[in-house]
Amino acid sequence: MAPRWRLTALFLAGLASAFAHAPFFLQPLFVLGLTLLVLSLDDARRSLRPLRSGFARAWAFAAGLFLGGLWWVASAFLVGGDEYVWLVWAPVTLLPGGLALFWGAAGAIYVRLAPRGPGRVGVFAGVFLAAEMIRATVLSGFPWNLPGHVFEAGGAVSQTAALIGAAGLSALTLYAFAAPAALFGRGGWTGRAAPLAISLVLLGSGWVYGALRLADAEVENTETRLRLVRLDLPQSELRPENVDQVLAAYLDLTLQPGLDDVDAVVWPEGSVPAWLMNEPELLAEIAGRLPAGTRLIAGAPHVVFGDFPEPDRYYNSLHVLEIRGETELATLARYDKARLVPFGEANTIAALTRPLGLDTLSQYGVGFDAGPGARTLVLDELPAFAPLICYEVVYAGFTAAPAPRPEWFLNISNDAWFGDTAGPAQLVNQAAYRSIETGLPMVRAASAGASGQIDAYGRPSVLSRVEDNEAFDLVLTRGLDATAYLKYGNWVWVIAFVLLITLTAFNSRLKPRVDRRR
Repeated sequence: MAPRWRLTALFLAGLASAFAHAPFFLQPLFVLGLTLLVLSLDDARRSLRPLRSGFARAWAFAAGLFLGGLWWVASAFLVGGDEYVWLVWAPVTLLPGGLALFWGAAGAIYVRLAPRGPGRVGVFAGVFLAAEMIRATVLSGFPWNLPGHVFEAGGAVSQTAALIGAAGLSALTLYAFAAPAALFGRGGWTGRAAPLAISLVLLGSGWVYGALRLADAEVENTETRLRLVRLDLPQSELRPENVDQVLAAYLDLTLQPGLDDVDAVVWPEGSVPAWLMNEPELLAEIAGRLPAGTRLIAGAPHVVFGDFPEPDRYYNSLHVLEIRGETELATLARYDKARLVPFGEANTIAALTRPLGLDTLSQYGVGFDAGPGARTLVLDELPAFAPLICYEVVYAGFTAAPAPRPEWFLNISNDAWFGDTAGPAQLVNQAAYRSIETGLPMVRAASAGASGQIDAYGRPSVLSRVEDNEAFDLVLTRGLDATAYLKYGNWVWVIAFVLLITLTAFNSRLKPRVDRRR
């Protein structure tokens, strides 16, 4: 086991590395952090229990990294007053500590498999990338703040996601940011400098590709006009007892001048704190105030009542509604959220946490059921779109799944749970990567969060974060042809990455033999 001071230093290095992610994007801190981690893992080989030491060192670094990147999750435990405040320790200990287990395992594997020479950087990148991909997959996955997300979406380097996705960019990031460690250790100067030189070439090529792509990035407008409505209310005020005031505020903003020129109005996730589709009086108020022909896309939970012995089903949903008359409101389409937030909407270990007083953080007192999966909504007089509710947008495979291919994404979210923290900014950055990967624009409507439009290159063409209640209109932009990443997925970059690791590791193993002959 490594000395405590060393584990503490690695924890602090990981904590500092978190500032490489949104909203700061201080990538040099991540370069320094990964370099120190590689050198520390190399040192672990000389300990009495190298595998155990490698696990502990990588775990300590990752615990700091995930704490620095995810501390804001604790904000959700403070929304309900005293009910869950006593559990606020869990998201700042169990969450980063649990996620760090993947890196701990990768550290032990690295200590066991990595060569002694500069090729170990490639092995490090491969092993820790595998850990990140597993983290993004198991138990529904949590692909938040992947290494590739340290580049601000919409910038030059981020454009490589159109070729290799955020996962491929994560592979490049792990390799390039750890490359300075190769300068230390065995081998001649040329061999030790090779990983750094390769990294500079790859990152430079990515930047050049992105700069050229953005130089010709002219975005065309469609004829579709949308009105986004959002309230800047803290989650503590978005409660069922305030439903009348909240609904009135949304309707007042929706009715601002120019509504006749709008093709659809969008309200965010959980906009009205009620089981909207199960409340006839609320629906009647909406139908009575909005003019006939208005299309409303609103995020609201609803209940599907089951006939005994079938249970009732609860969904967090997006509803496409149309006003047909003073009292008539028709449902044109519905999308049920498929990727549920652990503990916020669903709890797979409720049997363990319920005795402690925690079921879910849902203000409705129930756990939600998952919808069937990603889908494209095809409606008359509106370009086909794929709905994404809240953090569904962080799953690259999920956004690539809808068929037929949509013309745009609609991401509705409730950022009020996390206030003015780094969490909403990280979500927006990751959402923009989905646009780069697919070549599709994204419209985003968020309570107390950034709302507007991200173009097909991941750039915020309109993205408002005014700290006030507001409604604003935007013209939907056109998407691009299917990107290389959308066509081929991860296979191309995975093959190239494996070849890179194999070649550098093989070269590293050959070098000592040459030295011995001399």
